[in-house]
Amino acid sequence: MLQCTALAAVRSPQGEIGYPSCELGEEHDGEHAEFCWDDDASGGAVWFRWGALGGRFVLLPWCETTGGEDDDACTLFEHHPAAHSWAVVDPTREALRQEIERLHPELARRPKPGRDQSS
Repeated sequence: MLQCTALAAVRSPQGEIGYPSCELGEEHDGEHAEFCWDDDASGGAVWFRWGALGGRFVLLPWCETTGGEDDDACTLFEHHPAAHSWAVVDPTREALRQEIERLHPELARRPKPGRDQSS
């Protein structure tokens, strides 16, 4: 699944402008979300959430699901909409990866030994 491409322009109380980009899977329900910083004290992280009516910073617990090819932990927040992080592909990063592999085939991803190659 491709990553949502939503962007926002946000002015901080100090007048600085930031440009959060959504990290959720495309066509997700509800607000957009971008990870800001880890909060070790709470066991979660601060996320910027936004929609048509504006945005806010929220402290959310981590998603506890593991899976994907390497049994990775999901790097999104608990009860996030759409796919888990290991199934979400940044379209820009994927296009760049494909171009690098085209120009430098020796850098192409190789299947891991012992993995079923039939699928």
